[in-house]
Parts: sequence; structure tokens; C-alpha cells
Amino acid sequence: MAYELNRNEPGTLAARNILRQQVKRALQALARRELSDAAVHSARKDLKKARATLRLLRTALGAATYKRENAALRDAARPLSLARDSTALLAQLDKLTDRYGAPARELSLETLRQELRREHRAARRKLRQPESLERHLAELQAVHDRSVRWRVGRQGWTMLGAGVKRVYASGRSALAVARTKRSPENLHEWRKHVKYLWHQLQLLTPLWPGLLGELADQAHQLADYLGDDHDLAVLRAKVLERRDLFPDLATRRGLLALIDQCRTELEDKALVLGERIYEEKPHTFAARLGQYWSGWHRVRT
Repeated sequence: MAYELNRNEPGTLAARNILRQQVKRALQALARRELSDAAVHSARKDLKKARATLRLLRTALGAATYKRENAALRDAARPLSLARDSTALLAQLDKLTDRYGAPARELSLETLRQELRREHRAARRKLRQPESLERHLAELQAVHDRSVRWRVGRQGWTMLGAGVKRVYASGRSALAVARTKRSPENLHEWRKHVKYLWHQLQLLTPLWPGLLGELADQAHQLADYLGDDHDLAVLRAKVLERRDLFPDLATRRGLLALIDQCRTELEDKALVLGERIYEEKPHTFAARLGQYWSGWHRVRT
């Protein structure tokens, strides 16, 4: 059963315990004898959650410890992302077919699909190399072992709220940049902060399940819009780079047109939803959640 916030436990200790469990689950997934795509996906999700939880503890940990542990979690997750990318590109081709029907089905994309499958197999083989996998497992185990000694104090919203405020402010700033220029880099940077906010809201949902649960769902939806857009941007770059994967210029241009149309639709939806989520100023948002925290703690079990 997942470890959750407890009214009767200091927030910083609860967050540390949750992070340790997230890292432990990632370790367990990657240590399986048969390292399936599902196990890699599960480990990757838990490490993203762990990095979001770490950001809740940033003020309590101090700059040096936070920087070290964030880098360790990031580096351990990087090869998992590489293994996931080719699968995501294949999924985007399927989504384009579902979304646009006949215009997408009429394109001759089998050679592209074969190349993406080949890249996926290569990424899986690289990840499963004993020396590579053992190194990443050792890095994660080291984070898990160190975390029990982190000096986070017995603090509450004073510390956790600072982490929420920082993540929300970063996402709000990234939205402003993406609104000005919808480049793949700007949208991807915004997406990273949205995902951290989503995972933090998931953790904080017990403070007010209905309201924060709905906000977490909205952040999840926004992350999905931006995630699909990012995958399509990567696919577009590959289409431009690998002309040899297409039987003719018309097929290549047709796929690029569908990708561009889909990206525009996704980005429009993302910006509308993002304006709603990031409507408040960071200090107002953090203060509002702080009120929920105080009210939640007044009810003792």
C-alpha cells in the first residue's frame, strides 16, 4: 500500500518517507529478472514522482543536498527515458491514424514503423546490459540509503509550501515563455514543471480531496497534451532527418502536415488549460494550499 501523508506526522518526515518508497519501487521494478517495457515504464514514473517529492523538500534539505540528489535521480532515469522514446513515437503514429482516419491510413509508413521498432529494440538491449543496469541500480540504492539520514527536521507547510510555490512559479514562468514562442524547447520545459506540479498535487490531495483531486486531474491532462506535443515534435524531427524512410515526397509531406495540425490543436488546448491552472500568483496559490494544510491538521485522528 502506498505511503501517504498523515495528519499526525510532520510533513517533512512524511515527504521523506514517501520519496524513499518511490525510489524503492523503482528499484524493485528494475531488479526484475525479466525487464519488460511495463517495468521500465513503472520505474520511470516512480522516479518522476520522487523528483517532484524531492522538490517539496528542497528548502528543508538545503542547496547542496538537493542538488546532489536531484542529479542522481535525473541521471538514473535518463536511460529509461531513452528506452521509452521509440515506443512513444510508435504510439503517436497510431494516434494520428485514430485521429485523422483515412488521410493517415493512406500514407505508406511501414518503413518508418520498422525503423522505430528497430530503435526500440536497440534501446532495450542497451538498457539491459548488465554493467549499465547495475550502475543505475547502484545509483538509486545509494539515494535510498542516503535519504534515511537526510536532516529535514520535523516541519510542516513552512517547508513543503516553499517547494510547492517554487514549482508553481516555475511552471507559470514557463507558460509565459511558451505563450510568447511555441518552440519545442519552450513547451518541453513547461511540461517538466507541469509534471512536477501534478505529482505534488497528487501527494497533497488528502488536504482537500475534491478540490485538489480535480486540480491534479487538470494538471495531468495538461501534462498529457504537452507530452503528446513533445513526442510529435521528436517524430517530426526524425521525419525531416530520415528522408530514406519514405517512398516518396508526397508521403513525407503528408505526414508532416498531419503532425503539424495535431501539434497546433494540442498546443491550443494546453495553453487554454494552462491559463486556468496558473491563473493565481505563486504566493496566492501556496497560501491557499497552506490554509488547506492548516484545516486538515486541525482534524486529528
